[in-house]
Amino acid sequence: MSKKIFEIFEKKLEKLKQENIYRSINDMESRNMMEITIDGKNYINFSSNDYLGLSQHPVVKEAAKTAVELFGAGASASRLLSGGTILHKKLEELLCEFKGTESSIVLNSGYTANTSLIPALADEEDIIFSDELNHASIIDGVRLSKAKKIIYKHADMNDLCKKIKETSCNGKKIIITDTVFSMDGDIAPLQELYEICKSEEAILYIDDAHGTGVLGQGHGAWKHFNLPQDKLVIQMGTLSKAIGSFGAFVCGANIFIQWFINSARGLIFSTALPASVIASAYASVKIIMEDKTIIKKLWQNIEKVMEAIKNLELKTTNTQTPIIPILFNNVEEATKASKIFNDLGIYAPAIRPPTVKMPRIRITISAGHTDRDIEMLVEAFNLLCQQLRPV
Repeated sequence: MSKKIFEIFEKKLEKLKQENIYRSINDMESRNMMEITIDGKNYINFSSNDYLGLSQHPVVKEAAKTAVELFGAGASASRLLSGGTILHKKLEELLCEFKGTESSIVLNSGYTANTSLIPALADEEDIIFSDELNHASIIDGVRLSKAKKIIYKHADMNDLCKKIKETSCNGKKIIITDTVFSMDGDIAPLQELYEICKSEEAILYIDDAHGTGVLGQGHGAWKHFNLPQDKLVIQMGTLSKAIGSFGAFVCGANIFIQWFINSARGLIFSTALPASVIASAYASVKIIMEDKTIIKKLWQNIEKVMEAIKNLELKTTNTQTPIIPILFNNVEEATKASKIFNDLGIYAPAIRPPTVKMPRIRITISAGHTDRDIEMLVEAFNLLCQQLRPV
């Protein structure tokens, strides 16, 4: 019987290989700013979400070291037992100031946050309206909830309004969206979404994972649109991207946060984040709030790359962020393009189905990239055009 079981998975894996969508893990051997070493070869990393390069900032690293000396390597218990420290509380207070909200709580990851908070927020009589391109963690969080789900066309406010008007609801209406869509780099129409929520008395739950530290002078997508603080708006974000540490957080009205503390399973049943992670996140958020030169450098780098893409007429999306996809007709072309980059010392793996419908190289830009790093990327674009013209 066990032989038959293994044969099932062998066939599944073989099918992935035949379709050229088999995945494998390539771990780094070393890392210095945006330069990484894999299998003995050095690359400039253009696949990182470290948008501000803060994970390598000396103040951020020193904060983690100090916290290890004070509290040890691990948290050793859940937050509701003895896993939290005074550093956790300080970070949550800073995040409230950062996002302009009443209260906040730190969680272990963006995935944990969405798969814990959404089921805690939504009851059986509720209806969730979710953008069709929302992150997998949102999709799974909606599935885990007991609410009815309705998917609206990507960033299509007419479709959302139509579906809200056509749907009767005995409970809460909850609209959920990414602020920055991680595979396309476009920004959700938060102004229109907020207006819809106000008119429908709906909760707006935003996942600002890729907006925090990048948009709104670093404060995120909500400030990017200069929207007012509202108790029916819940802001989730991560500490693992522009903030350069690890984990996630949710900010909002105190009553929501208290409910999450008492009902979000990913918080209740997980060991707390180590103090070193919390300390590094705190240091990063302080830098983002006080030093806008890093954010300015990020956007300068983005402008240089986008100018090159426009001049070379490479196919991309309606990106407005450091996420810059180069689109291809098929998986084979995307894989060949990734190899061209690889040979030139540019690390940018192909993104393939089922993660995305259209294969792509997902370039991500960081303030940590030097002028020479950007020049090397542009050189790779030129060679790509010579050897393999994207769609």
